Amino acid sequence: KHLVFKSKMSTENLFTTNCIRTNSGKYINVFDTNPEDINIEDIAHALSMIPRFGGHLPKFYSVGEHSLYVFRYVKKQYPNDYQLQLQALMHDATEAYLLDMPSPIKHRMPEYMAIENKLGAVIATKFGFEYPFHPVIKEADRSLLQKEWDALMLGKDENFKFQVYEAQEIKQTFINTYNHL
Repeated sequence: KHLVFKSKMSTENLFTTNCIRTNSGKYINVFDTNPEDINIEDIAHALSMIPRFGGHLPKFYSVGEHSLYVFRYVKKQYPNDYQLQLQALMHDATEAYLLDMPSPIKHRMPEYMAIENKLGAVIATKFGFEYPFHPVIKEADRSLLQKEWDALMLGKDENFKFQVYEAQEIKQTFINTYNHL
């Protein structure tokens, strides 16, 4: 069975300088981002499609699903702190535009980290949360990283079961969670 792609002529330019085209059709300059161009639907869509661990897990597991687990982890510890919960949900929002880069690589690329931090500040301004993140978010992210690795890569964490969902369900859950906050 072969896939057939139909193309139609368009005035859009794949090679718009310094920009990526998002699912919503917006062109985002990731080096000089306008907060008005950022939207929750693009973030939720992209994160639901981006694999964790550089795609090297035995089955697909998205950054979006990871973000929801971090959110739930923080919500359980801080049920009335909506600022922390929002930070937890959005802690990887930059990856919707810059992709998920494994930490050992990211930490050797200071320019990438500077771009990520600048974009993180823009996203925080747009959605009204503090940036840089509260240390609680880093701790939650780190804890989930280990649990994900043990359960999904090594298959050895019986105390933490991951239910891996389809991308469309993750996207909708992410948007619903954001809207609820």
